[in-house]
Amino acid sequence: MEPLNFLVIDEAAQLRESESTIPLQLPDIKHAILIGDECQLPAMVASNVVEKSSMMLATAAKNMVEVAVVLKILLKLYKGFSQVKFYEQLLYVKKESKGQCHAWIGSNKKLSIGVVSPYAAQVLAIKNRLGDKYESSDGFAVKVKSVDGFQGGEEDIIIISTVRSNAGGSIGYLSNPQRVNVALTRARQCLWILGSERTLTRSESVWEAIVRDAKDRQCFFNADEDNDLAKVILQVKQELDEMEELLNPESVLFRSQRWKVVFSGNFVQSFKKLKSAQKKKLVINLLLKLASGWRPKKRKIDSVCERSSHIVKQFKVEGLNIVCTIDIEKEELQYIQVLKVWDILPLYDVSKLVKRLDDIFVKYSDDYVNRCKKKCLEGNLEVPMTWVASSEIVRVKGLSNENEYDLNGDDFDGRSVENTKVSESLLLIKFYSLSSSIVSHLLSDRDGRELDLPFEVTGEQREMILFPRSTFIHGRSGTGKTTILIMKLYQKEKLYHMAMEGFNGAETKTDRYISQENGVEEDIGVTKRAILRQLFVTVSPKLCFAVKQHISHLKSYVLGEKFPEESSLLGANDFDDVAEFNDIPNSFIDIPLSRYWPHFNAELTKKLDSSLVFTEIISHIKGGLRAVDAGDCKLSREDYVQLSGGRVSTLSTRKREKIYDVFLNYEKMKVKNGEFDLADLVIDLHCRLRDENFHVDLMDFVYIDEVQDLTMSQIALFKYICRNVNDGFVFSGDTAQTIARGIDFRFQDIRALFYKKFVLELSGNGFVGREQKRKFSDVLSLSQNFRTHAGVLKLAQSIIELLFRFFPHSIDVLKPEKSLIYGEPPVLLQSENNEDAIIKLFGNRGNLGGNVVGFGAQQVILVRDDCARKEILNHVGKQALVLTILKCKGLEFQDVLLYNFFSSSTLKDKWRVIYEYMKEQDLLDSNSPRFFPSFDEAKHSILCSELKQLYVGITRTSQRLWIWENMEELSKPMFDLWKKKSLVQVRQLDDSLAQAMQVASSLEEWRSQGIKLFHEHNYEMATMCFERAGDTYWERRSKAASLKAAADRVRNSNPEKANIILREVAEIFEAIGKADTAARCFSDLGDYERAGRIYMEKCGESELERAAECFYLAGCYKLSADAYAKGNIFTKCLDVCFIGKLFDLGKQHANTDAGEVKRIDDINRIEQGFLKRCALHYHKLKDGKSMMKFVKAFHSTDLRRSFLKSLNCLNELLLLEQESGNFLEAATIAKLRGAVLQSADLLQKAGISKKHRHLSSTMCLQTLYGHMGAKAGP
Repeated sequence: MEPLNFLVIDEAAQLRESESTIPLQLPDIKHAILIGDECQLPAMVASNVVEKSSMMLATAAKNMVEVAVVLKILLKLYKGFSQVKFYEQLLYVKKESKGQCHAWIGSNKKLSIGVVSPYAAQVLAIKNRLGDKYESSDGFAVKVKSVDGFQGGEEDIIIISTVRSNAGGSIGYLSNPQRVNVALTRARQCLWILGSERTLTRSESVWEAIVRDAKDRQCFFNADEDNDLAKVILQVKQELDEMEELLNPESVLFRSQRWKVVFSGNFVQSFKKLKSAQKKKLVINLLLKLASGWRPKKRKIDSVCERSSHIVKQFKVEGLNIVCTIDIEKEELQYIQVLKVWDILPLYDVSKLVKRLDDIFVKYSDDYVNRCKKKCLEGNLEVPMTWVASSEIVRVKGLSNENEYDLNGDDFDGRSVENTKVSESLLLIKFYSLSSSIVSHLLSDRDGRELDLPFEVTGEQREMILFPRSTFIHGRSGTGKTTILIMKLYQKEKLYHMAMEGFNGAETKTDRYISQENGVEEDIGVTKRAILRQLFVTVSPKLCFAVKQHISHLKSYVLGEKFPEESSLLGANDFDDVAEFNDIPNSFIDIPLSRYWPHFNAELTKKLDSSLVFTEIISHIKGGLRAVDAGDCKLSREDYVQLSGGRVSTLSTRKREKIYDVFLNYEKMKVKNGEFDLADLVIDLHCRLRDENFHVDLMDFVYIDEVQDLTMSQIALFKYICRNVNDGFVFSGDTAQTIARGIDFRFQDIRALFYKKFVLELSGNGFVGREQKRKFSDVLSLSQNFRTHAGVLKLAQSIIELLFRFFPHSIDVLKPEKSLIYGEPPVLLQSENNEDAIIKLFGNRGNLGGNVVGFGAQQVILVRDDCARKEILNHVGKQALVLTILKCKGLEFQDVLLYNFFSSSTLKDKWRVIYEYMKEQDLLDSNSPRFFPSFDEAKHSILCSELKQLYVGITRTSQRLWIWENMEELSKPMFDLWKKKSLVQVRQLDDSLAQAMQVASSLEEWRSQGIKLFHEHNYEMATMCFERAGDTYWERRSKAASLKAAADRVRNSNPEKANIILREVAEIFEAIGKADTAARCFSDLGDYERAGRIYMEKCGESELERAAECFYLAGCYKLSADAYAKGNIFTKCLDVCFIGKLFDLGKQHANTDAGEVKRIDDINRIEQGFLKRCALHYHKLKDGKSMMKFVKAFHSTDLRRSFLKSLNCLNELLLLEQESGNFLEAATIAKLRGAVLQSADLLQKAGISKKHRHLSSTMCLQTLYGHMGAKAGP
């Protein structure tokens, strides 16, 4: 072989140095050329370390989702290649290369495709799935290799599978720049990269720039936006049980839903009992698959209901059965099938549920069931059927939503669908819609707690929630009025949150309104964020607590925050309102006429009912619509008397004159006693807000629940805090439940008030056109009851009919309530031996024990007033809850015993007027009395409030209602009516019935009921519940709250007794760890030092200011200053030090504390002010030494000089200048003092020349002799 002169080494970068020296050993080599790319892969180095780390990862890593996507793309490429369409369908091609591609397609050249992955395991997985599918294809070749295997090669199309997918951005040796370079440069025509954007952009490698560049060139695509690829991804994730996607709201699992899936509260409870997290994920995964339209191929376990022929679907998962049915919902302009999940059960329990469902479905119409059974297929998917909502689809046989019901409710029985206990009803159970947020809550760690999330509402409720204008909602007890208000509020919160996050890049209606009302002109999310202000109003403390709790849960759901612990919720609001309203005088009286009435002139009150007079005063003279317009917010005599001419007035002019005389006497007595009532407080607010231009924070939306408990004047106050009359107000209530004393109006009155006082006045010009009038709704009515069954509702409806008959102006017309639950009629209890029901049920042993179970936590005895309640408690002791009807309003119990309502009524024999109504209804028989009084509104005026109280008492039960009366003659008229209409059943109260009436409750049930009563301020009954629950903390806390309320009641009449009680309260609160409340009580007692120590030692930094205030009031100034200093409250700390003459302590704090002041000039100003005050103090005491101690602490020499000169303290100033070395200034001061020699000495110290010192001394002596005159000779 001839000698070689030239040496050329290709891919030289892949050679190790030792390998490169081998060809260089050849003789006669004069020139060597090395060709390679140092940016590509270097030579492989065998290393045990590498083999055990990077190489092991490289072998093991694979991503089966990307494998499936690669196969799908190859299939599309193959089909596209065969049809010469694939470039147009799939490939992204730059404009300048399109012509080349089309020319190449027409050339019939072979298309080569390379699939590249950095991991051997991924390469192997793709090869295994690909098989030999494309090996025999003409013109279409596919190669699958690792990056290393592809170095030096190239293909027409390259598909890179990056494999790694995680939240932390870990990509292993995929971050190697040389390896990335090789992978990116293998394609001749087209390059696709499959990878996780999240992982690659967080990897802190070159991949971040690659992803950003693809986006800039509009070459970035989400694979799951392609329908075919999305299906492949979903299928693979489900096959691999990769459940982390269940927590990703943007996952294809949720975006591919075709069905609306709703699941019941029973399903939630069963789901929470699943112990395995993996099993929970499998259940959710199955539901999502069902929502996407997937159905298992073999369906042999579905159940066809025997009676209704409805199909109950069952889907197996991990040995359990998900039980579902198809239902139909109305959505806007169409009806659509939905998948309803009832429960997840073992097989042996499924048949019981199917039977219960069959009992319900048998009452469904054939048309409804047939529509539910229809199927619509799209390929392999089952999708929901839809129908245009041109006509109504009737669910229940013989029941149409368009049917009008007469007032007597004769068709009640036909509307009941389910025969069960209300608490166990399948029809009243809550349902939740499947979504990513709900799934996240289900899979969280809140096992055992109720899911407090947005639940599905009825179509009737949904229309009201979505109603876009200010709304008036009227519904009887238990029809879901509060639910609608909460959901409307929640929807606004949700829209606001979406606007803040910039969802969909669109501004919402709520967002626009908030921005305008709050003066926020800048874009939301860019600068200052607008604030959504919503106000929920109710007079019930218990309802207030429940609503706040529910809304806080919903907001945490919307914002994605951690669900608050139950204990923190209970402790968040103790309703210790005293602290919030300390400025309201103790002379406030709520219900005054009970005490004032006996002191009025007997002739004046003759033939007048006190409750009627009080209602006229509160609801009309001082609280009516016309009163709001009066200058002093009170009707004049003339205006009040003129009300007799109204079409609904039943009071004569003469009677109104007498009532107004009583009103004037009442006002004089109040003034004399220094007292005022609630109406006075409301009037004062009106005057201040109207005349004095007080600034108030405007609300965007106001929701007023139980509006019937407010006067017109109180309602009118809300116009000052919300100007959004268009859609900012919702009024909800029921005039049948108006048992708050002094309140009297109908819903149409509220609507008229809103139009006159809100719309007209806030429009500015007093003129309102048709468009403005349409800005609020007619009164919207609710009719479906969710609290109780048909048996109770029919009895309640009979009372509504009596109100319509005798007092049509006192109640609004509504359709009778309907309930889907059948229930037994209420029971009239009788006793053969005249033994009282209380004695029969509980014995006569007070608080003693015994074998009697007593009533449970969900049972209650309702009585008329506190006198009756105390009497019953003497017999019952701690065996049952005993409440008055007034106190139980807003509460709900499973069973109610209504005790002696008629026997304790002031109407007495006037109840016999009921027979007049029975005569009109042709309900009298031969046993009915022949003579009875005719209705006279003046004589029977109190009947209206009695009937409303009776209605409230009856509607507190959800299941069983028992009625007992000791005096048969007083209850007989109403009992006869109920018996004649078959609304009640009569039963003897024997031992077996007494035993059946008593229900035992768990400790947790007693505790839960105690919490509700505590927040209703019913501390006595709450204490009993906590005692039954064995919860000593809450028992003592409730007892303390009860004692606190008792102390407040006797504060004016017996302050000494009130203080004794309050001290006991404080001791209890301190003992149970309620330090802040204990401190507040000690402060109210005047024991400020103890209050301060509790605040300081037990309440943390947040209460340091209160601690300091208490110490200050106690005269413990040092403790006060220390507390202020500890709390970084600089200014007040120095003020206390000055007041307490703790000047040295203040000086010390002035040098160290400035926590609350941020700017240095403010700090200096505050310190200087304190030092100056201290110096002045000592100057007045002629204590120059102490004064100078503070003067020297001044911040500058100029300040010291100015201060001392202003006080003519030349001696002190002279000493100060000398100490500071300012001898020239000192000499000047000495000269002013006439100290000539001293001045000369100081000038010498200042370095002044002898000649100038002599001249200065001579001038000083001449001046001195001039002042002394002739007497100044030598």
